[in-house]
Amino acid sequence: MPTNNLAYTAPINPPGTSLRLHQNQIWTGLKLKIRSAETFVPNAISSTTVLSESTDPNTGNEITVREVVFVESQRKAQETVEAFEPSRVIFKQQDGSTISNIISEDAHGELFMTYTFEWRHPDVTDEENPALLKKEKKMSRMAVEGTIAVLRRLVDTGKI
Repeated sequence: MPTNNLAYTAPINPPGTSLRLHQNQIWTGLKLKIRSAETFVPNAISSTTVLSESTDPNTGNEITVREVVFVESQRKAQETVEAFEPSRVIFKQQDGSTISNIISEDAHGELFMTYTFEWRHPDVTDEENPALLKKEKKMSRMAVEGTIAVLRRLVDTGKI
């Protein structure tokens, strides 16, 4: 069973942007993404249904169990999402696949968004995997850059 491990990082406030996003705005956006993934990655996820919400008594982290429907396959996946305020959200699927959304800061205080992906493919052969890996690399870039674009739009329109 192939597992594809990928990461992609992009600046949140690249040079030349007039609207500068701040950590609290980005965090608010990531919390919205937990409840409405399709707002941020409409080409990948068509709907999100929150099944339960709780707080981990040991860490204080918010835990959300949700079901998402993927656009391409119409496959439903249940995910357990843990929010590590104010910097990281981890999405865990039942098959062991894990996606992390991370807000980080460099030595100059510039903010970055990194997504890490551990995609497990129990039904994919080693021969099929290179084409899938190429597709997932493209999708990882799209997910990060698309999320940043949506965050900018939500802040610009006063929704965050």
